[in-house]
Amino acid sequence: MNQLKNFGRLRQKFSAGVDFVTVYISEAHPIEQGLSCENYGLRQHQALKEKIEAANILKREAKEALEGCPILVDGMEHEAEKKYQGLPERLYVIMDNKIVYAGGMGPFGYSVDEVDAFLSKMQ
Repeated sequence: MNQLKNFGRLRQKFSAGVDFVTVYISEAHPIEQGLSCENYGLRQHQALKEKIEAANILKREAKEALEGCPILVDGMEHEAEKKYQGLPERLYVIMDNKIVYAGGMGPFGYSVDEVDAFLSKMQ
């Protein structure tokens, strides 16, 4: 959730000229994996309805970090996840239907600061 706070600050900083969207793709830490991280009791999704419920949990828990930010939900065929290699998380900047910035794969390659620097150069 700390990265979400940073993302929220990025959204605020560039809100005048940049549209932000969050895409929920899959549960990164389903309880079936037995990891000790907090995942709100979510299992790997078996139906689109479960993904939508998980996206709603994300929006609720993120509070102001995602307030006003559309959350799109990837389908059960995982098209967005495959196209953008987004699991567990990744940042992109898309201009005129072209990827102009592709961040590293999260959690270790996920850098809000890099996106901030990139967008600052674009202004």
